[in-house]
Amino acid sequence: MKRKLIVLFLVVATCFSAFAQESQDTVVQKKNKKVKETVDKVFNPKGEEKPEIVRDRLNIDIYHSFWMGMPEGVKHMKFDPGFSVSALWDFKLPNNSPVSFGVGLGFSYFSQFTNSLLKISDGWVMKYYVLSDGIKYKLNRINYMNCNLPIEFRYRHKKSGFKFSVGVRVGLIAEVSQNYKGADPEGGSMDRWYKSREIYNTQNISVEAYTRIGWKAFAVFYGVHLTKLFDSGEGPAVFPMSLGLSISLF
Repeated sequence: MKRKLIVLFLVVATCFSAFAQESQDTVVQKKNKKVKETVDKVFNPKGEEKPEIVRDRLNIDIYHSFWMGMPEGVKHMKFDPGFSVSALWDFKLPNNSPVSFGVGLGFSYFSQFTNSLLKISDGWVMKYYVLSDGIKYKLNRINYMNCNLPIEFRYRHKKSGFKFSVGVRVGLIAEVSQNYKGADPEGGSMDRWYKSREIYNTQNISVEAYTRIGWKAFAVFYGVHLTKLFDSGEGPAVFPMSLGLSISLF
């Protein structure tokens, strides 16, 4: 009989302890919920959702460009760096949709390091003239810049942070120039260091299609120009195809 009473006492004590712990947890949860509601009333009195910090309003793309359509015999360096900066307004669809559209302004820069100089021929056609092996130079770079209007279709998963976008940049070519530093290409005895803007027959408008795939503030960037650098028949049919990384600051 005594043993049964002891067992019964232990069972009752265990049940009471579990009930007490559950009650304590419930009290703590209620207190935490009440504190959260109080904080929300102070800092968010209208009950609005917290704003998204990363909305891809400012994008910085850093990339390497593969120059397509280069004439035979013209070599370019393994790394032709470039960058794009775009500031966009993000237009979200209603009902908290993950889809939005971006429109804004941007600037793009592309470089091309070659063993050739771009010059106008007698027929007023731009051509690459390969430097002879005896010409030593430290720098030979072509610069290509445009100011553009980017338009994007965007998808952003709110919980996971996954995102992707496809877009097009329509721009005006701001400058095509060439920097050279090294021995005189004409055979002179003095080294030359200059920047030439005597590059003609370039198209006025550039069109680039691109996409970004990433997570939160970071993404992989790919872009390809749909237009050539020079007018048809008046220069080499070259255009950049770019691959790199994209960073969105806010």
